[in-house]
Amino acid sequence: MEVQLEQWYWNIPVVTRVYLTLACLTSAAVHFEFVTLFHLYLNFHLVWSKFEIWRLFTTFLFFDMISIHLFFYMHFLYSYCRRLEEHYYHRRTADFLFMLLFGASLMLVFSAWVYNMKFLSHSLMIMVVYLWSRRNPDEHLNLLGLFTISAPYLAYVLLGFTILLGGRLENTIPDVVGIAVGHLYWFLADIFPAVTGKQVLRTPGFVAALFPNDDDFVRNQAQQEWRPFFG
Repeated sequence: MEVQLEQWYWNIPVVTRVYLTLACLTSAAVHFEFVTLFHLYLNFHLVWSKFEIWRLFTTFLFFDMISIHLFFYMHFLYSYCRRLEEHYYHRRTADFLFMLLFGASLMLVFSAWVYNMKFLSHSLMIMVVYLWSRRNPDEHLNLLGLFTISAPYLAYVLLGFTILLGGRLENTIPDVVGIAVGHLYWFLADIFPAVTGKQVLRTPGFVAALFPNDDDFVRNQAQQEWRPFFG
């Protein structure tokens, strides 16, 4: 059993594995009071005045205390990050990491200048779900055994659940931000190149250097052959 669990863990693609591990460790650290949320939440004043740079990262790592909610978060994070990294970004790990960094950067800018959000982990997860659903338009998902939806509507259905369960309009902001950032990335990475033939998003060299085993030929073929879903 231990061997199977270890094999399962090491078979998870590297970026998904690292993110999932850090998220679980962060929640465990808070749950068992090794750290508090006051040490982790996004506070730009503390980032600039006290040089607490880690807050720019921990805001994406804390999802919830150890609970059923955390289980669902980790399920979505594992499922859709892994599917994207294993399939659409197969042998293009640097591109996958750049996608996450691009989305995270826009969310930090939004939180700094538009609406202050303490934790951005939920928004980043929604962005991943949105991108997976857009890139798999023919998939159909059975939710809770009650009804079936087409993949491109998954993020909007999750937004609907947030509205039903959250009550207040402000609770929907993380979902809306995740969808908006995901849609912008999808447009710039998939639709715009398909329409104009010009690639506006390119993975920086320092990110690509982290993954020397990536296949440039596979990357170029994916950029040339991908045809986005316009529905």
